[in-house]
Amino acid sequence: MANRTLARLKTEMIFNQDLARLVDVMKGIAAAQYHVMDRKRAHLERYGKAVEELFDVYDFRLSDHPFIRSDDARHKLICLVTTDSGFLGGLNMKVVQAGFKQEEKGTQYAVVGERGVNYVREFGRTYTAFPGINPDESRFELVERLASHIADAVLGGQFGKAIIVYPYSISFTAQRVEVLNLIPCPIFFKNRSMAAPTDEVQAREVILESSPSQAVEFLTGLWLRKRLAEVFESAKLSEYGARTMHLEESYQTLSKLNKQLKLEFFKARREKIDQSLRESFTSQLMCES
Repeated sequence: MANRTLARLKTEMIFNQDLARLVDVMKGIAAAQYHVMDRKRAHLERYGKAVEELFDVYDFRLSDHPFIRSDDARHKLICLVTTDSGFLGGLNMKVVQAGFKQEEKGTQYAVVGERGVNYVREFGRTYTAFPGINPDESRFELVERLASHIADAVLGGQFGKAIIVYPYSISFTAQRVEVLNLIPCPIFFKNRSMAAPTDEVQAREVILESSPSQAVEFLTGLWLRKRLAEVFESAKLSEYGARTMHLEESYQTLSKLNKQLKLEFFKARREKIDQSLRESFTSQLMCES
């Protein structure tokens, strides 16, 4: 019995040591992925400034376009951004729960990520599924698909509002769930004075070669795609950061377990040695007598 106990402890100790090394490697990979993606974000910031400058040229706030004027009689579209990676069930659930808090009567969902789709399906909501975010350039194809889905649904009169709920990366070690308004497009109202000038007043300084509706749709499309690209990058950064922190906690737990197993192993080994010495000494005494 003692031999089997000692052998079992040694097997468990070796297994946990190997598992701890594997978790440590996975943690390092997640941390490296975070820092690599974080260094690739600057070009979107420069692009965002260029897009915002276009909105300063003309004030469209008096337009009745659905991208600017919200129709409260229509339903709301809620976009949820989740991750398909492991160890992040808690983060995904926070995103879904935050989305449910934004619900109104007739709300429908656009869900990015299979894990999020499973949650929404389980709770019986109506949704449109999109694949998860990849860290490579293919994520921009997903940006195009989701932006087109949102724009077409609003222009088609199906929805009057659109928001997106996603994990926002505060830092390497901290994440929070953010809710962002997409439609009506908030960029039309940014840094504007209270009174909106009429088209007649603006026509003295700006010539619109396209119709106001075409200009609104073009500008909204640019901003929407830029914003979704930022959201997806933040979601991936949150994924890498949260996974690193979760793996670090697992590594610390395994390290403590390994210390405990080592103590138990050496204690059992010492007891076995002591037992062998006592048996040997007893046998020797019996032979002498």
